[in-house]
Amino acid sequence: MLNRIPLYRAVRHQNRRSRSDVAGFRDAQLRKIVSHAYRNVAFYRSLLDRHGIVPEDIRGHADLACIPITTRSEIQEASLSARIADGVDPTSLLEFRTTGSTGQCLAVARTWREQKLLSLFAVRAMRSYGLRPRDVIGVPRVEVPAHPRDNQIPRRIADSLGLYRRIVIGPRAGVDQVKALYDLDSEVIQGWPTILSDIAPRWNHLRTSNGKRNAVRFVLTGGETCTPAARDNINRGFDAPVHDLYGAHETSLVAWQCAVTGEYHLSDETISVQVMRDGRIAAPGEAGQIIVTALHSFAMPFIRYNLGDVVVQGSTVCQCGSPFSTIRSIQGRTADFLSLPNGRLVHPQDIARDSYRAGHWIRNLQVVQHAIDHFELHVVPEREPTNGEIAAIRPAVAKLLGPGVSFDVVTVASIERRMDSKFRVYRSNLP
Repeated sequence: MLNRIPLYRAVRHQNRRSRSDVAGFRDAQLRKIVSHAYRNVAFYRSLLDRHGIVPEDIRGHADLACIPITTRSEIQEASLSARIADGVDPTSLLEFRTTGSTGQCLAVARTWREQKLLSLFAVRAMRSYGLRPRDVIGVPRVEVPAHPRDNQIPRRIADSLGLYRRIVIGPRAGVDQVKALYDLDSEVIQGWPTILSDIAPRWNHLRTSNGKRNAVRFVLTGGETCTPAARDNINRGFDAPVHDLYGAHETSLVAWQCAVTGEYHLSDETISVQVMRDGRIAAPGEAGQIIVTALHSFAMPFIRYNLGDVVVQGSTVCQCGSPFSTIRSIQGRTADFLSLPNGRLVHPQDIARDSYRAGHWIRNLQVVQHAIDHFELHVVPEREPTNGEIAAIRPAVAKLLGPGVSFDVVTVASIERRMDSKFRVYRSNLP
């Protein structure tokens, strides 16, 4: 009986169950959420009625294909009252807004209980890397105030007991942020990979020149794609393994990187995931759009929702022995694909990947599009490159961009970014 209770599963060790147990729990939650949405949420009741679907048609994950995929724009076009369950007071909910990197900012609402349950599942994922209750997690970024309706009593109790403390070190006038983070002596560091990659060289200098050795056990990245170059830089600078977390405001945790295989364990007990390619389920190794159903979001459900990300399909069960299904990698947002002449598309992460491979001297970079047929690669070098090294990048990227597109490599001292916003590997100057 306890295994049917989400809270019990969130606090238990994630590998103390079988694949069939995880899949059974996921399917039971699917039946609950679809039935609830049909009875209480006007948006989904209308959607299912239009397609002649009743909740009894959905018995598990395999039946989800009967339900049409919904997009962010469709959710936004619906009124708030149509998206929130009957009987739920909107003013009592915690509201989160997506970053709007697609140009479409979406308000996501959950109850306090729903949010705390999802947070516990995220902590459980971090415990798989060795996070201990007394560990301090240092976070270099601007501190975001708690939601005014977010009851902080559990957090205050945990802080008073010294449990899972998360300390934000933000930029302040007259304060060396990196040294302040280093002096925190935290066992875990967590942040956006571009910020951590920038910090890593200075951290390494403090680590090697200081008499005190700051022993970080592992580093957590998330919030944006962690490139191989950024991962390597963070690993060397912090002298610690790097583990990537993949999440979204609509669902909270989506997946966490396996420390053994490098693939990503899907959070099968909080979401039901399909990777779709050309209207079918993608085969292992194929890229496709990730479609999610949130299993614990009853106040504002998300059923067969297109997150807008492209991922690579993994295996049904991770080879490490964990009972969770996998995706192999995260390629990025579909909205971030660059438009080229003749309707061709390319993702900026592919340009970044091939550029890093061709130029091991690159510390950081950004793809800048000035016109549909003209790009620049702004590169921050680790050292002064030779003309030959700069020239070596052009043919690698030219293969991706194809004919009729001009491409220049420009070395710069730095790439502007703010601590309170995500770094974008792509910047457009198009009107």
